[in-house]
This record gives sequence, structure tokens and C-alpha cells, in this order.
Amino acid sequence: MLRIRARQLSAALTTVAMAMTATSVLTFTAQAAAPAPEAESKADSKVKVLNWLAHKHSDTMASSLRKGADWMSYAYLYEFKKGKRGKKIGDATAHCSAVEVTPDAVVAQCQSVLRTDHGSITLSGTVDHRRSCSYGGDAAITGGTGKYSDAEGQAEAVFYGDYAKLRITLDD
Repeated sequence: MLRIRARQLSAALTTVAMAMTATSVLTFTAQAAAPAPEAESKADSKVKVLNWLAHKHSDTMASSLRKGADWMSYAYLYEFKKGKRGKKIGDATAHCSAVEVTPDAVVAQCQSVLRTDHGSITLSGTVDHRRSCSYGGDAAITGGTGKYSDAEGQAEAVFYGDYAKLRITLDD
């Protein structure tokens, strides 16, 4: 009985190893056969980076959170140049839901809108809230209005207390 199980296990492991080898060969072959992506010329690439600073004015985040808890935040939006806050350019709102809660951190799914006189940018992403230090997250730009009506790209946020440094990369 023991020999039969050992043979079955050996056969199963051999089958798995063969399947992994075949998958690796097929993947390598597909990668080799695929055409290489064309590099964009500098003229085609229209990347614009916006550095902004958000200063939180209010929020509804509870001091004790559980999974599924929602909260909203409102902040003033400023230009951020050479490490210093510049002129006020608008405001920002966010609606977040806790998806994971530990004693030291909260992972939240957030939808945000950054409004300026020139238009707005909408964002969707996750944020790792650390209770005792700076924290941050990345978000996809999901749309925009006005000057940002064709906005595509991503935003990186680093939070320090009531402030958030935002680096918005517009790809088009």
C-alpha cells in the first residue's frame, strides 16, 4: 500500500514538473515570437507632472475602524514647488472604505476628486494608512474635466499628518 502511494506521488510530481516545463517553454516561445514594442519618440511623449500639496480641513474618519467602515475627507489644494507650499489652487475630496484593519494600519480603497479653476481630476486607488508615521499610496487617474478632460495617468500620495504631497503624472 505504501509503495503504491509512493509511486502515485512520484507520478504526480513528475506530471507537475512536466507541466511546469511545458508552460515555461510556451511562455518563452510566445515572448520570443511577440513583436517588440516600439519606443515612443520624445515628440510623441507628452508626460506632464503636477506637484500639489493637500492640507486636510476636515474628515469623518473614526478613531476606531473596522472593515467596511467609510469616511470622507476635505482638503485645500496648493501648488507645491521646491519643497514649499505655493498659492491655493482648489480643493480635494475623498471617500474611503476600510478593506483591511490591523492594530497598526488600515488599507483603504479611496475615490478622490481634485478640483481647480481649470478643471478636476478624478482618482481611484488604495492607501496604506499607518497610525504612527507617514504613509501613502498610488491611484489611477480615472477621468477629468476642463483642462484635464482627457486625463490619463497616475497619482502618488505621501501623507504627513494633515498634509499630503501629491505627484500627478499625466500621460497625454
